[in-house]
Amino acid sequence: MTGSQAVAGNEAGEGMLVLGVDTCGPSGTVALTLWVDGVPEILGQKELAGGTYSATLVSSVGELMGEAGTNLSHIDAIVVVNGPGSFTGVRVGLSAVKGLAEPRSIPVVAVSRLAVLSAKASAPVAALDAHRKEVYLRLPEMNGARELLAGADDLATIGSPEGEIVVCEEAAGLMLQQVWPEASLLRTLPPTAADAIEICLPSILAGQFADVATLDGHYLRRSDAEIFGEAAKAKSDKGVATRVRRMEAGDIDAVMEIAAKTDHAPGWGRSAFEAAIDPGNQPRRVALVAEREVAGLAGFVVASVLPGGEGELESIVTAFAHQRRGVARELFAVLKTELRRQGVREVMLEVREGNHSAQGFYRFLGFREEGRRPGYYADPAEDAVLMRLLLK
Repeated sequence: MTGSQAVAGNEAGEGMLVLGVDTCGPSGTVALTLWVDGVPEILGQKELAGGTYSATLVSSVGELMGEAGTNLSHIDAIVVVNGPGSFTGVRVGLSAVKGLAEPRSIPVVAVSRLAVLSAKASAPVAALDAHRKEVYLRLPEMNGARELLAGADDLATIGSPEGEIVVCEEAAGLMLQQVWPEASLLRTLPPTAADAIEICLPSILAGQFADVATLDGHYLRRSDAEIFGEAAKAKSDKGVATRVRRMEAGDIDAVMEIAAKTDHAPGWGRSAFEAAIDPGNQPRRVALVAEREVAGLAGFVVASVLPGGEGELESIVTAFAHQRRGVARELFAVLKTELRRQGVREVMLEVREGNHSAQGFYRFLGFREEGRRPGYYADPAEDAVLMRLLLK
C-alpha cells in the first residue's frame, strides 16, 4: 500500500507514519512521528546545525528511519516547512523532500514556519527575525491569516495587534517592543519539524497535498537591491508629497506610457481608459492617478463597482522610477475610501500564480487567497490566483 492510499483510507490518522523536515531557521530539524490513538508519538527527532543542511539532511533522515526500524516505503506523508526563512535553507529542504517524495509518490504537505510557531504557542500573532531590522509577521484575519515582511515603518503603520504575539528569537522581540511598546510578547522555543507534523494532520487527512513538481518556497524577503534602493529613495524623497486624484482625459497619454513600460500592467488601449473615466459607463469604475511634486504622474489604479456591493481591482501600477516609495499604498488607501462611499463592501482581484511579489503586496493590503482559475492566463499559460478583501 502506498502512502497516499494509506492516508486516503485513514480518517483518524491511526498508525500513520509521517516524516517532517524544517530547514528554514538558524538550525533545522527532521522528525518522525507515528499516530497512535489519535495522538502523535515522536519516534525521533534530529537537529541539523545551520550551514550544514546540504551535507547532513538526507543522511539524518536515513539515520532517523534506521533507528526507528523503518524506511521510506513505509512513510505515509512528508511535512515540509517551506519558509519564510533562510533562502538557502528553504531551497535545500524543498529539494531534498522532492527527491524523497517523487520516486515513491509520497504525498507532501507544505506549511509556513510562522503558522507552526503560532500554533505551537496558541497565539494569534507570530513573528520571526528576518534580519536587516525586519521581521516576518503573521497576522490573523476574519477567515485566515496574512503573512508579510515588515520593517519598523511597516509595523508602525499596521499598529500593535490585539492578543499575544509569539516570538522565538530575541531580535524579533526587541524590534517589536521598540515599535509596539504596549504589545504582549510570548516567548517560546523555536518551532520544530515535529511541531509542523502535529499541526498538519488535518491537511493530511483531508488530502490537501502540494503538487511536488511545482512546490516552491514561501518567500517574504526583498532583495538587497530593493532594500538598499528603497533606503536611498526614501532619503532623496524626504518632503516630497504624493497626491491622489481622479484620472482625467488629459492623463491618459501618461497613464498608457506607464502601463506600456510595466510588465504586469494591462494591455489596454485608449478606449479602455476613456471608458474607465466615463461616469456613464457600465460597470461604473473608479480611476485614480498619483502624482508627485515636479515628477508628474507616478502611478494609477482602476477598479470596477459591481452589483451586490462588490468591487474588482482591475489594475494598480506604479511607474518604475517611483516604485518602493509607497505610491501604490497611497493609491489603494484613497481607492478604498471611494469604493466604500459607493457602497462596496468587498474587493476581489486576480493575479498570476507566478507573480509572487504582487501577491505579497496584496496580502500586505489585507487580501487573502480564496481560489484559483486553472489556465486563465496565456503567454505563458498560468493559473489565476483569486484574492478578496472585506472593507471595514
